[in-house]
Amino acid sequence: MKTALTDRAIKAMRASAKAYDVHDAIVPGLSLNILPSGLKRFVLLTRFPGSRHPTRRALGAYGALTLEAARTKARQWLELIARGIDPAHEVERERRQQERKQRTTFAAVVDDYLVREVEGHDPARPLKRSAGKIRSTLTNILVPLFGARPLTELTADDLLPPLELIARLGTDRALVRLGARKALRRRGRKAGPGSEQARALFVFTKMLFNWALDHGGYGLERNPLDRVSKARRLGTSARRDRVLSDEELAALVLAIERLPMPYRAAYQVLLHSGLRLNEATGARFREFNGDVWLIPAERMKGKNSGTGQARPHAVPLTDPLRQIFAAMLRGEGGDFVFSNEDGARPIVTGSSRVKRRLDAEMLAILRQRASARGEDPGKVELAPWRNHDVRRTCRSTLSRIGVTEDVAEAVLAHQRGGVVGIYDRWHRLPEKREALERWSRFLEELIRPRPVKTGTAKQDMIV
Repeated sequence: MKTALTDRAIKAMRASAKAYDVHDAIVPGLSLNILPSGLKRFVLLTRFPGSRHPTRRALGAYGALTLEAARTKARQWLELIARGIDPAHEVERERRQQERKQRTTFAAVVDDYLVREVEGHDPARPLKRSAGKIRSTLTNILVPLFGARPLTELTADDLLPPLELIARLGTDRALVRLGARKALRRRGRKAGPGSEQARALFVFTKMLFNWALDHGGYGLERNPLDRVSKARRLGTSARRDRVLSDEELAALVLAIERLPMPYRAAYQVLLHSGLRLNEATGARFREFNGDVWLIPAERMKGKNSGTGQARPHAVPLTDPLRQIFAAMLRGEGGDFVFSNEDGARPIVTGSSRVKRRLDAEMLAILRQRASARGEDPGKVELAPWRNHDVRRTCRSTLSRIGVTEDVAEAVLAHQRGGVVGIYDRWHRLPEKREALERWSRFLEELIRPRPVKTGTAKQDMIV
């Protein structure tokens, strides 16, 4: 017997010793099945594709599935059956599709990318030199913005507006406005544009899509940023030519001494070696052999293969470098020289906290030195500078103190182009040692106390 099922009627139905069905008069084949346990469930009784006889299949338990939802689901199943499709196959297809979406969300692809292409399975030996920066950028900025979206559904119109907002407002404020961050992480800090950050995010995003295309398995057919001009949408980056003056360089030498360990030693190595910051701070005890520090190719700037392939770089240990490394104790947790985790991991390079302290110490020293010269310290300011500017200053000063171009380029591990770069693999270790020793003597001379005139017979010393 059929009856138009209602919620009131369903709630009034009681279990019996045997299971029984109450057929719905609204949707053909839909029934309410009441089990002896008291469980009430919706079922569809009909002939399914591939079956000769009508069979009963559960749609869902009453409560978890409303009456209206059960009728809607039954109608959908009947429509599939009329087209010769077994609803079970459709359910399985939708389940696989949902799993595929979960596997191919932006966040899931980022996780795969980090493990397979950036960090590898050993955090102590990442596959890419800038693994820490890539992870931080992807997980702290891009995943909060796009993490839940399927990679295949993201378009340039989805990706570019948030990056353009970051370029205008800066990362922190843009993420709060976009709802990807609940509150500002740096309250009270002056807002500024994040043009450089936005361009870096563009590059990282494009890298991720290219990797997903090359690797396959994510259903991606093209990179949505392929035909987008980074310069037109996010502007061009200003070419950096910042070189520290002798006075700023002297302040830097003195300010580094005021940093806590191991940052003090790491910055000293950066200063005296001409290396990039992560090349210096990623030093491992195994890389030292006598008076030579051989940095393996995987830690040097360059590609894994082809043009611009990275090469090992030999750094002669001059007296200042030797003294710095001799004072570092090997940790029990790993081989990294500069570590806050007992050698297990290197210190975070480019920490804004450490850099801000270094800037503050430099400014204080510059004002002290100005005061000692009888100048107004209140007028002294420190122009913004980056860690990489130290490397540029080193290179410029090497030319200034008479080091030949070939040797100066070799000190900085710059590869020469053309046939010479391919065939001439001489490491120039003696010449690099002499150049770095001259550079260290130049730095020492900058901070040597000198008498200054104060307008009186008495002379003060610069400290």
